[in-house]
Parts: sequence; structure tokens; C-alpha cells
Amino acid sequence: MTINVKMIKELREATGAGVLDTKKALETSGGDFKEAVRLLRERGLARAAKRSGRQAAEGRIEARGEGGQAGLLVEVNCETDFVGRSKEFVAFASGLADHFLALADEGQTLDEVMARPFVKDSSTSPAELFQSQISITGENIAVRRFARFEVGDRPGVVEVYLHPGNRVGVMLELGSETAAGAAAESFAGTAHDLALHIAACAPICVTREEMSGETLEAETEIYRTQALASGKPEPIVERIVQGRLKKYFEDVVLFEQPFVKDDKVKVGELLKQRATALGEEITVHRFARYELGESLD
Repeated sequence: MTINVKMIKELREATGAGVLDTKKALETSGGDFKEAVRLLRERGLARAAKRSGRQAAEGRIEARGEGGQAGLLVEVNCETDFVGRSKEFVAFASGLADHFLALADEGQTLDEVMARPFVKDSSTSPAELFQSQISITGENIAVRRFARFEVGDRPGVVEVYLHPGNRVGVMLELGSETAAGAAAESFAGTAHDLALHIAACAPICVTREEMSGETLEAETEIYRTQALASGKPEPIVERIVQGRLKKYFEDVVLFEQPFVKDDKVKVGELLKQRATALGEEITVHRFARYELGESLD
């Protein structure tokens, strides 16, 4: 069968492969379009293995909510902002988020969810779709992480917030004492305000008691070493260390951060005010904040 320019053009548009690659695939398949696509995908898989070491730090964060009862954050990465903003990648990442929301359970591993039949096409899996995208874009593409929260039996809501540009996403589980409290408009407003604050201020824990001993010890040692190097006597050194730790807590502990909409009040104080107005206790059970490409160390 004669391979013409039109056939090559159509295969290139469908796969993103080069002219010589598409021509050779068509010749090998005897002009069978589907077989040629399969051959190119096979060759793409081989190339993908060589790309696996390249850093994929661009892409997008996707967030999904399920009526306040569940939520999802997922980070889908590629290598360049150009691919990350393409309509094909945006649609691909969006489809993956739908897949994770529908099929992921708390406690499941990334590999387990990726291996399940794709929610929009059970004849394939996300892992297979990834290889196809890698072949088309020429970039390393991966799901870096995901988190799913479910309210379960305790009253409250799961709030999700995605900052414009899809580079920062937040998921928060806020608890109340009763189902009526969780259904209150003011409670929903508090959940939304806290999600916005977490997106803007990037806390690492809810209270200082939740901070790991390793983190606290490392910060304390840094401040003590700095103070001693300045030649201050030991009693002064300890006061300096405590002062710097207080500032550190204000920077990274949610309840000790100044509220992003009113820096005259701390988040912990704000929650007490909102709880008094609601007539029942409000509890921050947990939160997750994803920023595209951030270190996971």
C-alpha cells in the first residue's frame, strides 16, 4: 500500500510523533491506522523509560469536593509550563481527578488507584493513559501525590479550595458538635475562610503540639547556635531562643498565625469567636495543602 502525505499528517496529528516515525509505522502496519498508532505507542513506551529520570515539576493541582462529605487533592506533573497549560494536559489532569474522586479510598496507595480501570473508560487504566500522554508530549508525566478526606460518622464538612492558576490547592476537614451546626451557613463560611487562609499562609500543623519533636529540636538548635555565636551569655541565649521559637510558631502553626483577612486576630482566636456565635465547638481535624512542585522532604 502506498503511504501518502495525508495519511502521515493524520497520524502525526493523532499521536504527535515525527514525520519519519509516522511514515515508518504506517509502512510497517501496511497502512492500518490503528496498528500504526499502536506501534508508535510501543515506541513511545521505550522512550518514556529513558525520560523517567527527568524532573516533572510543572503541571497542575486538581481539587474535587463531594457535597461537603468528601474531598480530593491530586498533583499531576509534567516537565514544562507549556505542556501544563495545554488543553490536552488540562483535560487529562481533570479526568484523572475524576477517577481518583470516584475510586480512591482513604488509605489506598497511589499505585493501587492508578491500576484500577479508568472511571471514564474501563477498557484502559490511568497507567496506560499516562504512557500515551508521555509518547504524545515527549515529556515525563506523573501523578506525584493525592489525598482524600471523608467526614464519615463525625459531624462536619470537607472544604476544598483551588487557587486560580491551579498551583495551590487546599483540603480541610472542619468538625462541629452536631449535624445542625455543620449545616449552618456560618460554619460553611468558616470552613471556606480557613481554606483560603491555609492556601495563602502555608501552615504545617494545626497546633504546636502537633509539630514533630524532630522539627522542633532542629529549629531550637539553629536558634541556640546563632545566639551563642553572637557572644550572648547563656540566660540571654535562652530568652533569644524562646523569642525566635515564638515567631516561628506564628509563621507555621495554623492557630498561631495572624488571620489572613484580619491580621489583628490569630486563627485560634477567630475559631473561638466563630464557635461562640455558632453555639458549639469548632474543631480543625486535619488539612492538606499542595503547592505545585514543592519539596516533599
